[in-house]
Amino acid sequence: MPAASTATPTAPRTFWSEAALAAAVDAVFAEALAEELAAAFRDEETDDTAPVDDAPAIVLPDTDILIREAGIAPGPCPPDPRIPSRSGQMTRTAGRLAARAAWVLLKYTTLFAAGVLVVSVRVLWDLLTPSTAPQLEAASPETLRALKAADFLEATSETIKARGWIQREEVSADGVCIIGAENTLVWSDPASRKTASDANAYLRSVIGRRSIPRWNDNLHRTEEQVHRALFAAAERARAAAH
Repeated sequence: MPAASTATPTAPRTFWSEAALAAAVDAVFAEALAEELAAAFRDEETDDTAPVDDAPAIVLPDTDILIREAGIAPGPCPPDPRIPSRSGQMTRTAGRLAARAAWVLLKYTTLFAAGVLVVSVRVLWDLLTPSTAPQLEAASPETLRALKAADFLEATSETIKARGWIQREEVSADGVCIIGAENTLVWSDPASRKTASDANAYLRSVIGRRSIPRWNDNLHRTEEQVHRALFAAAERARAAAH
């Protein structure tokens, strides 16, 4: 009987483990060896004169038979998950940050350009459009001397009625605010800065605010409220004989 080969086949990567393959090989080898020995014993009992060379040899099964006997399903190994390198991760992160920075820059550049365009168009319109607001007549020296705080407040109301009332600007082609109307009276010399200061003290007591421009620019303010406040302040100044 020829000697059995002792070479152990290399376990493919698709096997569960090398221990599982070794167990399968041992089981199949033991079964085949038992069959071969039984057959050899039967042949010796029936024919003692048979030459030794005619005895069946023990043949080990090949790998495919071992795999089927072990119940292992062969197949390609699943690909290993691709893990990007550190440099690749840094490159991807830098790309995302650069794209975000470019978007923010484009956004605010567009907003700034739009704001500059709007301001330029408005300034150009104001320069090319002539002012049609009526101008106040210059006061006589007698009126200049007689104009007191009460008269100054009433004249401020009349100036707003004549030129129009606006917010967030002192003077424009569309009109004047309270301070703009007062400055118009001071610049045209019917009243002094002291008269305007005295008049504003009465006006602040009426509106209950320290800042007249902020009160004038309130979103809910109306022109009617402005005139009522000016006349109420004039009545207080006149009652104080000022």
